[in-house]
Amino acid sequence: MKIFRHMVVTLTSFCAMVAGGTFAFVLALTFVVSIFRHVEISAWNIVASQVGPWFLLWIGVYVIHNMLPIAVAHGRTRREFFLAASGFSVVLAVAMTLLEWVGFLVEGGIYSLMDWRGDAHGTQLAYFLMYLVWFAVGMLCAAAFDRFGPGGVFVLPVGLALVVATRVRFPGSGNLPYVDELPDLLGSGWYAALVASFVIALAGTWAIARDMPVRQRT
Repeated sequence: MKIFRHMVVTLTSFCAMVAGGTFAFVLALTFVVSIFRHVEISAWNIVASQVGPWFLLWIGVYVIHNMLPIAVAHGRTRREFFLAASGFSVVLAVAMTLLEWVGFLVEGGIYSLMDWRGDAHGTQLAYFLMYLVWFAVGMLCAAAFDRFGPGGVFVLPVGLALVVATRVRFPGSGNLPYVDELPDLLGSGWYAALVASFVIALAGTWAIARDMPVRQRT
């Protein structure tokens, strides 16, 4: 419980500050762009759908690469840490989805006042599942490289396949070749595929990290 609470307090606060600063930056950048041309896209949509997932992946890497060794050095078991990290992943994904939603509300109001036109964005469930999967894949890749060294590269295709499921036809993320119609074919099954990707990433992380040797990070 202490590990979970520590993650929630420290990392969620950090992510919220980063998100707030990023929103202020892209909003200021939008006003600068408006001086030279009419605004026709949502800058926050680009951040939420393209930058956000990579940021969550980095947080997942940090949790395994930096926090796991410290927790083990302080007498916590890998199982205890993994359960805390899994629960934290859900909390963080919810928090980031909420920040994304608030950002769209504020940006939408400003766009209406300025008579700017923004583009469409994904549903809140899609954002939540996308953030969840990318965080879990970050943990998976960190565990693979920490345990196998350069051999961790063989896990990258698995991680790539899992995150690709979150990107197809996601507004603001760009279409992927050959799979543009996949969400339409799956329907609501697309969301089930994202849940399955999250579960697979967690299972892979646990299988790799459950007994790997760790060194405390300084």
